[in-house]
Amino acid sequence: MQDQRARRSQAAALLQMACLVHCLPTVHSFVGGGSRALWTPQYTGALLRPVSGPQRARIGGTICSAIAPQTGQKPSKVKGESMNLSLKELKERTEAERQKNVIAVRARHLLVETEPLCDSLYEDIKKGAEFHIMAQAISACSVTREAGGDVGWIGVADDFLEDVVPHQVREAALKQKPGDVIKVSSTRGFHLVKIEDVMFDLSYTSKPQGRVQGRGLMPTPLKQLMAKEGADADAALTYAVESMGCAMNTADSERMAGQLMALGFKEASTPQEVTKADVVVVNTCSIRDHAEQKVYSFLGPYINRKKRGDNLAIVVAGCVAQQEGQAIITRFPEVDLVIGPQYANRLGDLLEEVMDGNQVVATEATHIMEDVTKPRRDSDLRAWVNIIYGCNERCTYCVVPTTRGTEQSRPRESVIREIEELARTGYREITLLGQNIDAYGRDLTPKQKFSDLLLAVGKVKGIERVRFVTSHPRYMSMGVIDAVASTPNMCEMFHLPVQAGDDEILRRMSRGYTVAKYLEIVDRIRTLLPDAAVTSDIIVGFPGETEEQFQNTLRLMETVKFDQVNTAAYSPRPNTPAAIYEEQVPDDVKSDRLQRINRLAADHALERNQRYLGREMEVLVEGRYVKDPRLVKGRNRQGRPVLFEGDIAELRGKLVPVLITEVKSFMLLGKATGEAT
Repeated sequence: MQDQRARRSQAAALLQMACLVHCLPTVHSFVGGGSRALWTPQYTGALLRPVSGPQRARIGGTICSAIAPQTGQKPSKVKGESMNLSLKELKERTEAERQKNVIAVRARHLLVETEPLCDSLYEDIKKGAEFHIMAQAISACSVTREAGGDVGWIGVADDFLEDVVPHQVREAALKQKPGDVIKVSSTRGFHLVKIEDVMFDLSYTSKPQGRVQGRGLMPTPLKQLMAKEGADADAALTYAVESMGCAMNTADSERMAGQLMALGFKEASTPQEVTKADVVVVNTCSIRDHAEQKVYSFLGPYINRKKRGDNLAIVVAGCVAQQEGQAIITRFPEVDLVIGPQYANRLGDLLEEVMDGNQVVATEATHIMEDVTKPRRDSDLRAWVNIIYGCNERCTYCVVPTTRGTEQSRPRESVIREIEELARTGYREITLLGQNIDAYGRDLTPKQKFSDLLLAVGKVKGIERVRFVTSHPRYMSMGVIDAVASTPNMCEMFHLPVQAGDDEILRRMSRGYTVAKYLEIVDRIRTLLPDAAVTSDIIVGFPGETEEQFQNTLRLMETVKFDQVNTAAYSPRPNTPAAIYEEQVPDDVKSDRLQRINRLAADHALERNQRYLGREMEVLVEGRYVKDPRLVKGRNRQGRPVLFEGDIAELRGKLVPVLITEVKSFMLLGKATGEAT
């Protein structure tokens, strides 16, 4: 009992200091002036609490200012208007929103005496040279050279760093994004500066929570919830994360769960425990029609718990949260916290406000910081790895740019470090994630290529399989196909959404390619990788789509013969141009087309699967097949589910050679033929 109370007390303390834990930088040792000195960057991120004016604190011998919105302040209207802006205007506005909250950056620098040498080294960086290795070998800065140029967290006001990174260098650094490398001159010489992370002041609105409808009760602040006494004193604090939608949402849910576990919460692992969880996170998706109504319906049981007087914190996260913002709390005052996808790894910070009984909405544009806590991954074999957030495309049917923001690529070194850690802990397969994964690196300075990242990922020892989603035909380069073909652990699988097979519909969707361009990519894939799986997404019933145009999509499918197609009938989404297009296709027509396209997709899937019949395939075993406990289930390199008889206790996580003896449209069956590895 005492241990449980101690853990509860520790969790409460951790939650109260969540922002400090999240932003706590690493201690660095520098060698300077012939003697060894210990320097600790002191940025701890302020308390991230809304105040009536600038909150100023003396930190590490300097003055830093953290300004947060006043209580009740309305966020600026970025998401609602974004579809009326050009891409350039949207990027400028988003970057301005991000920049106003930047406190500090974590950086490395490399110092040389001449500008030509600086330019030459910059070109080497563009070609993939490792910055820290170059700094150790070449930098003229004796203070940071041994640490690979690592300066730690720096801010404009850090005058004590003047002899290392002068003011003009710090000022330029704070205007950059994670992953950027810039050239800056100073009184010391010429610097190359690499930005590894950005620390920003959280921007959100907060107000005291009102009385719960139905009972007239004031909700119990989370800090009281965490200090249960009496009969409940020994009950572990639990959390439940309910995730909807795409793989990006799944990855975000894992990150939020990891933060809650780091704060001392235990996962609610059974349906009964979920109904009694102390913190409930509903991670939402807005891609389909009536998404908001589905979320509101899903919230019902948790809302009713609060109305009955139960103590719990309700968090609405994800794309619907970003889309609806304050409207969620207006409709459901029982909700404690609303956060957009870009705040998924700041859940611990924002719970501090909830802890004091406040309602919080965080949907402002912001940089996504690198995670300090580890995600609570749903699998110990296969892992999601984000490489780029957001999307800059303007597809007229899609809500993603307004809910997930503009593109932000992660630094390549951060991606590689995460994958290396996964390999050390026994993961055998990873999937690289991005809404538009081929755009990776185009927002960085200097620009980088997704194909180069694939080659670097392929060199990580211990990872047997690498997949990636989602590709965009407008940006997919032949270099990506070449990288997959030349890298042994890259799986022969390409998810390449075509959306429609008619050029006029593609133009009205603002997809940026033609059917001919799409077929050129498919031809390149099947020339280099004849056994590769090509999968796709298709929308039927886009506004104005005629029967002839729909037939063009069917003809495209007959030409390509996809291994699998994810299909959907078009549904209008908020803040998208297509939602107000004239000539909306009637629901009965969309339903008929959806049925026809699904039948053809199933026929093609079965036809494509015939090539596996009688062949021995390498299968990574993931778990037991729930419909028949005698069978285990895994996937081949092309992503096809494979069932065969086996002992799950012996085979889980192993690569097993399996002879395919039967094929179905979306599944293969076989028998093990060799030793598992």
